[in-house]
Amino acid sequence: MLQPRGTLAVTADDRNRVVVPFAAMTALATTARLALAALATTVLVASASSKKNEPPPAAAGAWNAAPPPSSALPPGAASGLWKTTFGAVKVEDDGPGRVHGVWMYQRDGKDVVGYFGGALDGNVLRLTWREPAQAQPGEAQLVGEGWLVFDAGGARFSGRWWTSNRDRQGDWTGWRAPAAPTAAAPAMGGAAYGGAAYGAPY
Repeated sequence: MLQPRGTLAVTADDRNRVVVPFAAMTALATTARLALAALATTVLVASASSKKNEPPPAAAGAWNAAPPPSSALPPGAASGLWKTTFGAVKVEDDGPGRVHGVWMYQRDGKDVVGYFGGALDGNVLRLTWREPAQAQPGEAQLVGEGWLVFDAGGARFSGRWWTSNRDRQGDWTGWRAPAAPTAAAPAMGGAAYGGAAYGAPY
């Protein structure tokens, strides 16, 4: 039997024939597609919302750079006076496994003094710092953290520093001449002075 144009025949069984208009089938298919699209949109929005709640990836910076593994450092090798990229530095022991110190440089014709201290694990110092060392009325005080690595000979250090709010960061290096061994006083007054030996025979 021919079906009227615009209808679709679906056989329920051999005796009964159900005729469904083609337009109704098309509307049903469109409704299903819209429902799937709405579901997909809901899933995407939910996924985007959950990503907004996740913390952003950490920006690269000094705070992400870990110091190398520590190695042995002779007692007192970190202590003393240093020339550094932040001016003159003095480091002193501050109890077992700890050191502290100050640095000083000139800015706009004024002395700037900063303070640092922390735990010394072998040759690696993990420190906190503040500049200026003492808070001044009307002047912002920077605070932060960092680490320094001392060489075994006590002649150099290098490391990283950053502010607590991570808006400033940088490298910090220091150097000094290695300590000369103490020599016995020469006979006849032949002490070295200014690079020349005085009192030596001609």
